[in-house]
Amino acid sequence: MGTYLEYGKEISEAINLLVRQKSLTGIPRKYNEFTQLPKWLRKMIGNNLPLVLSDNYEHFMACLPGKKYAAQHVLVRKQLGGFTVAAGFWKWLEFLSHQITREEVDLVADFFSGKHNNFPRQFKADYWHHVVNDFNGYMPIRIKTVGEGAIFTGVPFPIAEIYGEKPAVWVNEPMYIQIGHLCHVATIAAQFVEILGDPWRFIEVAFRALQNSEASDDMLLAMLIGGGIISTSNDLGAFINGAPFKPTGTTGHCFYQQWQDFEEALRELLNSPLAPYCTVLLDINKHEHGFEILRRLLEEGLPAPFAERPDSGDTLELGMHDMTVLQDEGKEINVVFEDGYKPLDVLVAEKTRKQYGLSRERAIYGGGGAFIGQRRALEVAYKACLFHDGTPEKPVDAVETMKICLNDPMKQSIPGRVDWFINDETGIFILGKKGENTPKDYTLRRHILYDGLSNPGNPFFNPAYSHESLAQSRAIHSGKRQSLSFRKMLGPDFTREIGENKTGVAMTKALREKRKKIRAYALKAVADK
Repeated sequence: MGTYLEYGKEISEAINLLVRQKSLTGIPRKYNEFTQLPKWLRKMIGNNLPLVLSDNYEHFMACLPGKKYAAQHVLVRKQLGGFTVAAGFWKWLEFLSHQITREEVDLVADFFSGKHNNFPRQFKADYWHHVVNDFNGYMPIRIKTVGEGAIFTGVPFPIAEIYGEKPAVWVNEPMYIQIGHLCHVATIAAQFVEILGDPWRFIEVAFRALQNSEASDDMLLAMLIGGGIISTSNDLGAFINGAPFKPTGTTGHCFYQQWQDFEEALRELLNSPLAPYCTVLLDINKHEHGFEILRRLLEEGLPAPFAERPDSGDTLELGMHDMTVLQDEGKEINVVFEDGYKPLDVLVAEKTRKQYGLSRERAIYGGGGAFIGQRRALEVAYKACLFHDGTPEKPVDAVETMKICLNDPMKQSIPGRVDWFINDETGIFILGKKGENTPKDYTLRRHILYDGLSNPGNPFFNPAYSHESLAQSRAIHSGKRQSLSFRKMLGPDFTREIGENKTGVAMTKALREKRKKIRAYALKAVADK
């Protein structure tokens, strides 16, 4: 299976081939020539060029402070509930797989010179030529992560640490937000499954809520990691990812209106090969009316649909009523609740179902919009934690830093580089200083995602990820298993907690003392002023 080193080369070869078809020898070095390319080709080039997947903030910050090396944490500062699932690191590998060329550096430098709009921007072309010459165009950084599917129970928590030459570290910032969004999706999926007890009881219908079509396959992979969810209405995402996703869907109002009345339409549907697989919408006129027609047709001996679904009114009340009637009559037909449900809504619905004594297996839920959510619900930021000169082997004048918020400890970050330790009995992480001894009853846990420092010009890409079939790669499979096993270890104290959570994270004594020392210095500075 292909690695992301090969992926980057394949994409670059494809772009160069397309450029040559436009009678050019290669990527233009001048921005005015670049704008003559068709928009679709410009988009393809830009979306695979790390130097423009950036913003003004990074270009200025990349020059400060005056040190050669830097380290940052990708930090989750809020939680959606009692736990958060880490996911989405394959997006970073896509970003890092691109081999930057001298022509691309010249093109970007010309773009930022402002000749086309009289608004120049800061861009260090000399630095990026050094990356091309000395690192073969690959980022001189090293990234370690907790890995796909890791679950943590407090904030602020670093899900990844990036270290290397300062400008190359900073230009990665856009990836942190993308990974944060996929953590959000994985966490929502895990919350749904924790409540339902079975991923087969959830139908993802997020496709119509997506910001753009490009997000479709990443969303499905994050849901697979977080909750093992594979039932989807997202044909594009399933088409791209391949196995194991299975299609789901519901009849629409226009289907029924092809016939003179609802009964004729439903009879036609149940007599078709689709009957065992379809979810029927019953409230084309009024839900109760449709439900009675369905019962009558079933009494005639027509095959039952996979499920029925209330679509208007109090869908919870109607669904519980239908489940009660069907259960009393011994009919094994599922009921789908899909009307803007979020994990907390499902928690309430499941409590109601239990009170009514209704079958767990027959209650199925959907809730695509819940996966989109507001970014602030799970806040991801990057925070500088270390700067130094010298070399990675012999750092000089090291400065460990952290964000300090004296009136909100949840916004404080973690100083210096860290190691993650996990208690294999409880599933709880503790953070420690890089290189310190592993605490008793804990195991050191970290994954190298990418390493462009150990062997300059020939970087390491985590081989567990295969771009040829991410859905079937070891990284995704192990992430899915990891998420499930962690949730079992954590138990209901954490996994049944749905509201916003601000539990702190455990730290070793050495890391706590370092953090307190920096905070005490800030308190003194405020007091002295």
